[in-house]
Amino acid sequence: MVYVSIEADHANLRLSIRDNGIGGANPGKGSGLIGLQDRIETLGGHMEIASPPGGGTALHVDIPVNDT
Repeated sequence: MVYVSIEADHANLRLSIRDNGIGGANPGKGSGLIGLQDRIETLGGHMEIASPPGGGTALHVDIPVNDT
């Protein structure tokens, strides 16, 4: 199962995505997560990854937005 939450205000877009999979995702081992993280950081954002083995994976993303 996957859970997705999206929030936005005049300054930030916040995404939370988590699943109940096997966990163990590691951006340092050539996964697509490092590319995603690079893109988010290019926009001035930040991404946190939590993926303990056996505990699913959770991504928390904050991206600044311009409301003009």
